[in-house]
Amino acid sequence: MARLSKILGPDGERVDLDALFGEPQAAPQLYGYRQATSPQHVDGLTPWRMAAIHRAAANGEPQAWLELAEDIEERDPHYLSVLGTRRRQVCQLPITVEAASDAKEHVAHADFIRDWLKDGVLDDALFDMLDAIGKGFSVLEIEWSSTPKKVVPTAITYRPQRWFIPDRVDGETLLLREGVSGQPLSPHKFVVHRHKAKSGLTIRSGLARVASWSWMFKAFTTKDWQIFIQNYAAPMRVGKYDQSASDQDKAVLAQAVFNIAGDAAAIIQKGMEIEFIGLKDTGKSADAYEKRCDWLDRQISKLVLGQTTTTDAVSGGHAVSQEHRLVQEDIERADAKALSTTVKRQLVRQIIAFNFGPQEAYPDFRIGRPDEVPLKEVVEALDKLGPQGLTVEVSQVRDRLGFTEPAPGAEVIGGRPKS
Repeated sequence: MARLSKILGPDGERVDLDALFGEPQAAPQLYGYRQATSPQHVDGLTPWRMAAIHRAAANGEPQAWLELAEDIEERDPHYLSVLGTRRRQVCQLPITVEAASDAKEHVAHADFIRDWLKDGVLDDALFDMLDAIGKGFSVLEIEWSSTPKKVVPTAITYRPQRWFIPDRVDGETLLLREGVSGQPLSPHKFVVHRHKAKSGLTIRSGLARVASWSWMFKAFTTKDWQIFIQNYAAPMRVGKYDQSASDQDKAVLAQAVFNIAGDAAAIIQKGMEIEFIGLKDTGKSADAYEKRCDWLDRQISKLVLGQTTTTDAVSGGHAVSQEHRLVQEDIERADAKALSTTVKRQLVRQIIAFNFGPQEAYPDFRIGRPDEVPLKEVVEALDKLGPQGLTVEVSQVRDRLGFTEPAPGAEVIGGRPKS
């Protein structure tokens, strides 16, 4: 029987202690569905097979698709680079925690979250949460720690998406890949971040679903390009022998012809001849492969970053680069807003509820560059408008300046003199 405690979740329901503090539910297995390694699907991939993998994912069997998405990141340096740029761009943004109000308890809640953030547990997890950009969703399992003073996450561990399946009914609820129909995820034990590149089912909204086609066509082009270079970049060697040459002479000549490309040296008998035949206009043919690969890379840049200037040198000068940078910042803000919502709903509220009980209002958690008035102008405005009657909550000013509520008995600077 599950052990229930006085710890309540944000919904007011008592928490199952065995599930919250017990063994991880989605730990890797040596045998079974959750093995650390996975098969690769890129070898021998064809458009028909790719379409079949996409179709199976849309119909509720996403394992092959999720494995393919992971393979593409490992094999395409450009896709990995731009996707990593987008993810790291959000991970390094400042984090702001604001109290729900100026009430003493709400200020204490915000300070509690700020203290937990100093442990760096969330910093380690943000990059993995943003894996949802490529695959549509990401799942991380929370390891909770309980002491007499607090209940907080001490680790937030990434779990491969291929270990999960969508519910057959709604297509959205994630289940642990276990048994025939899957196992529901334990409450308060997982952070599920979803990325919506388009409306519709989450499994069909990841960028990798679109990027996979460009990657496959580029892989075909790259393979043809390598064959072309192997066959035509070096001149063809033709060995000639006269009618009196013996079989041994012919073998020596053949070995010289085959080895001279790599070894760049050979010994043949006098009277034998090796002729090098070069092809004309091979440069134009090689350019066609390069241009196609570059074009496909630019499509990937547009897909992931919304522009190409930050990854490819294009004409247009400084003005174009500034416009493209604004596009990238728009995407950054959207990613940061979605990530902030996930953390607030699935981590911040649980932490506060477990430690202070369910609340009507929780601290506001935001990831992103402050799109606000510069601090200098804020201070000047308070200095000038305060005497004129402007009133502002002290907690808002402290949050804006990045200061916390002074601890009782702490040495402080400032404050109003007592009358």
